[in-house]
Amino acid sequence: MKKHLFLILFLVGLAIFSYPMISNIFSTKAHQSVVREYEETVKNLDAERIRAEKEKANQYNRQLAGVQTDFVDPFSEGGGGEGDRSYYDALNIGPAIGSVEIPKLNEELPIYHGTSEEVLSQGVGHLEKSSLPTGGPGTHSVLTAHRGLPSAKLFRNLNELTVGDRFYIRVLGETLAYEVSHTDIVLPEETDWLQMNEGEDLVTLLTCDPYMINTHRMLVTGKRIPYEPEALEVSAQQQAEDNDQSWIYYASTAALLVLTIALIVYRRRKKRMKAHEEA
Repeated sequence: MKKHLFLILFLVGLAIFSYPMISNIFSTKAHQSVVREYEETVKNLDAERIRAEKEKANQYNRQLAGVQTDFVDPFSEGGGGEGDRSYYDALNIGPAIGSVEIPKLNEELPIYHGTSEEVLSQGVGHLEKSSLPTGGPGTHSVLTAHRGLPSAKLFRNLNELTVGDRFYIRVLGETLAYEVSHTDIVLPEETDWLQMNEGEDLVTLLTCDPYMINTHRMLVTGKRIPYEPEALEVSAQQQAEDNDQSWIYYASTAALLVLTIALIVYRRRKKRMKAHEEA
């Protein structure tokens, strides 16, 4: 009985150890699938529809210009409420409204309308009353995600971004590049950092801090810069190398666990055979 109990405990421990790693692989594939589906949808739209969707988004952003907005913290109780019809009608070509790629973190995530818990469990939410992420002078889009879920990393490593790092927003077939200009740790009610600045094109990535304590909010703000495909290609190459290293780590870990189990089974069989021979 003790032998079986030891094996059961070992397998339970193995499952607990492996769950975050395995679930993150599946969630990454799911996020990539949503992003690819969005990009395919955009490819199938005619130029007139794309112009119309951009105009709806720009019209929404113009309505926000010069207005002091009272933002609601998306992670506090009462946050993530439903928006008005004009908000959800803009960029409404499918489940996602775009995607954000952060090469340094090896993350590519879909962006959705709103910041409901349902949205934040699937990817990145756009904070209503901030500019929609179509860019332009005087806009400030705020994108929010959890610091990490048991099944997905999301913005878990956002603290690794520093001034000068780049991230990319893709909306309606256009890629917008942003360079991190500053990072801040603030209280949930401190939302002045999210206001628009005249003439500037900003995007802020927002998550909770510290990890698993969540008393504060981490803001990583980027300023729009010219999009250089070559720079993204270098980032993509680094991302591929990081992916290879991740798979090597996962494979090595799995191999080590299999060898450990095999060694335990071998030793137990050897002991039983020895006991049988002595009997």
